[in-house]
Amino acid sequence: MPSKVLVMFEGKKYTAVQLETEANRIAHWAMSVGLTPGSIVALLMENRPAFLTTWIGLSKVGVVAALINTHVAEEGLLHCINVSDASVVIFGAECTEQMHRVLDRLPPRISGLYVYNDEATSSPPLFARSLDEELKRVSSLRPLASQRQSVSSNDMMLLIFTSGTTGWPKAARVEHQSLLGRSMVFVRAANVTPFDRLYCPLPLYHTSGGVVAVGVMLLSGCSISLARKFSTTHFWSDVRATEATMVQYIGEMCRYLLHAPPSDLDRANVVRVAIGNGLRPDIWAAFQDRFGIPTVCEFYGSTEGVAGMLNVCRERKDQGHLGQYGYLATAVSGYTIVEYDVDADALRRDANGHLIQCAVGTVGELLLPVRSYSPMHKFQGYFKDDAASATKLLANAFQKGDLYFRTGDLFRMDDHRRFYFVDRVGDTFRWNGENVATCEVAEALSGFPGISDICVYGVALPGRDGRAGMAAMVFESLDMDAFAKFCLSKLPSYAVPRFLRQVPAMHVTGTMKHEKAKLRAQGVQLSGGDRLFYLDRSNPSQPTYLALTDANVHRIVTASRL
Repeated sequence: MPSKVLVMFEGKKYTAVQLETEANRIAHWAMSVGLTPGSIVALLMENRPAFLTTWIGLSKVGVVAALINTHVAEEGLLHCINVSDASVVIFGAECTEQMHRVLDRLPPRISGLYVYNDEATSSPPLFARSLDEELKRVSSLRPLASQRQSVSSNDMMLLIFTSGTTGWPKAARVEHQSLLGRSMVFVRAANVTPFDRLYCPLPLYHTSGGVVAVGVMLLSGCSISLARKFSTTHFWSDVRATEATMVQYIGEMCRYLLHAPPSDLDRANVVRVAIGNGLRPDIWAAFQDRFGIPTVCEFYGSTEGVAGMLNVCRERKDQGHLGQYGYLATAVSGYTIVEYDVDADALRRDANGHLIQCAVGTVGELLLPVRSYSPMHKFQGYFKDDAASATKLLANAFQKGDLYFRTGDLFRMDDHRRFYFVDRVGDTFRWNGENVATCEVAEALSGFPGISDICVYGVALPGRDGRAGMAAMVFESLDMDAFAKFCLSKLPSYAVPRFLRQVPAMHVTGTMKHEKAKLRAQGVQLSGGDRLFYLDRSNPSQPTYLALTDANVHRIVTASRL
């Protein structure tokens, strides 16, 4: 229906015909400036309807949109533009300063810079042309069939960058058929209809927002209530105002919502399903109970990965896992967990050189089969980075000719054949000869009163084997005696954090993931204004955490019993 509202944004409504008209203008503009199928346009913009119409319009004529994280710093922005091979950059007025900083270092292939003005901007910056004005001069009709005939379903549609928490972001390829296939999974799992409204506070430059949310809208005809960015304060008021029946979440978002003060309006919503990934087992039940959400569609996957997992959780017994697969389903899917050596940072192999499947309950790395004939199981790889793509593939794992995708994630499977995420491969560490899964430690300790956020990681110490556990935490005040006893009661001794770092706020990526690499790099340095503490067990009956200072840091780190 042309008059159906498809997008709601900051009090305004946009119908299907309005969005189609704008997307058509983008398609005609792209052709008018010489862009052809396979050309790439870098898109740097906060959430808004124009974000959707821009990449949808470009895709109509085979032009690829490279979606750039608006939070990347100067060097990161240059890196993304460079590796994308973009010849044109489109940016929102809110990103003008970011573009200005890199203006003199843009690659010579950039033929044009175009800006979308916002309502507060009367004219574009001198170094860019107004895309708003350009679009007024082109046709709003659907491009002719002859102008679209060279575009196929297995062509690249988008480039989406990885978060880059451990290095430069990599550009993951997303094909037309992959976007539609992934989105259809959620349409069916959540029984999405044209009468649904999906609240999306996630960044559109990321897969969950830019692919899942938009794809679900395109395939089902549901409406999207779009937020410029996630806000704990405004999340539920936005949901109520737009009468959203579905909400999206990612990473630590649900934990932040639970840490907000309880309200009589917590359950005053018509949400029937929440869709996302990263809902941790320790808060799953509390999230559904407090906000009255009947169904959670928790999925596991990655932008560049193959297939994935999905748990459509409607009952308490299904909370906490990422899907249940019987013997037949496991055999068909090919999902397998293999033994991983934390010390060697390598997969274990048997005498024949084959990988070793984990026993039930044993933690190992999850591998997913690559099947080039299936859009959902095909590894699309990183754009023009064969070396990085090769590191994600594993050939001849169990027999000659097989091929698997390395997820880099540690999983375990229980007696009921339910799969559970445990940790990232690089995050789990060894201490006192034992493996410590950082996510499990964080979940065990997050329930202590007064802690609003916690991130656990391992830090290297001079003269000591392995890595010592450290927890960065956000709190105003904490009873250190009680917290030490709590840790020792909830965790095995080797997993108890040896150090604490009090931080004013936790740094997260645009997709709400903790930036552990930065914390690990700080180690036990007394810098930046953070307060540090160490576990003191000199009196076994009264363990506590004491302040780490310039006067005692050397002794504690190098000579004490940790």
